[in-house]
Amino acid sequence: MTQILYLYYLFVKIGAFTFGGGYAMIPLFQDELVVRHQYLNGEEFSGLIALAQITPGPIGLNAATYIGYQQAGMWGALAATLGVMTPSFIIVMLAAIFLSKFRDNLWLQNALGGIRPVVLGLIGAAVIFFAENSVFSGPLENLLHHTGEKFGICWQGLLIFALILVIELKWKVNQVWLLLGAGVLGLVLMQI
Repeated sequence: MTQILYLYYLFVKIGAFTFGGGYAMIPLFQDELVVRHQYLNGEEFSGLIALAQITPGPIGLNAATYIGYQQAGMWGALAATLGVMTPSFIIVMLAAIFLSKFRDNLWLQNALGGIRPVVLGLIGAAVIFFAENSVFSGPLENLLHHTGEKFGICWQGLLIFALILVIELKWKVNQVWLLLGAGVLGLVLMQI
């Protein structure tokens, strides 16, 4: 029971401090699940996020459900799912009640304006995390701080990234096809 309550608390905390959707949640998920609690390692976390992206529903909700199930079965999945949803539910309810009254309030406008760069930074942190696990063969920190540890580029990951970027920008292909194509290409190129 304690584990289930802790999972609820953990995901309430993640949900409460995340603005901007699933991609903005990724750095908080990584910090809590990989660094602090070590429920997953970096590679497992990358797999979790990839799986959460291709399954129906929001990334954060899918990831919370998976981790909850992994840690405490069905009740853990329920607790984690409800935990990550609770802050959003409360905020939306409060916003619906008060936003119309304070829509023109300068303090509210400034607060919302301050949140936008934070969301952008969190999404940027997610991009760096995935680059370190797909395009680069080590943390960017090794390159920037000259730690002496090995750093390189995974040419397969870089090629997939470049191809998908060009296809998306030039032809606006549906993301489902891009994901499937990238997966097949990854399977083929990783054999080389």
